[in-house]
Amino acid sequence: MWKLEALRRALGDHPLTVTSGFRSRACNSAVGGASNSRHLYGDAADVVSGSASLCRIVQEARNHGFGGLFGPGYPDHDDHIHTDGRSGFGWDAPNCGV
Repeated sequence: MWKLEALRRALGDHPLTVTSGFRSRACNSAVGGASNSRHLYGDAADVVSGSASLCRIVQEARNHGFGGLFGPGYPDHDDHIHTDGRSGFGWDAPNCGV
């Protein structure tokens, strides 16, 4: 996902750690993923950064064209940011004002 590279650069060229990318159905089920998870289609990534707060990541990701974002304040997303390529889906990270 080229958007992840743009996001990384916007965060000061520091590494982003992808904690989850493509998942098989078995893996998705084992981690408790949604049955319609974008991880099953390979267009989602859960990310963290050692140099940027989760709120900064989600705010920058919104500015870099990610259509689906979930982060702090959304159930089970207080320790990472979910990004995906859906168009016009929406963002939900209430603890970050998004």
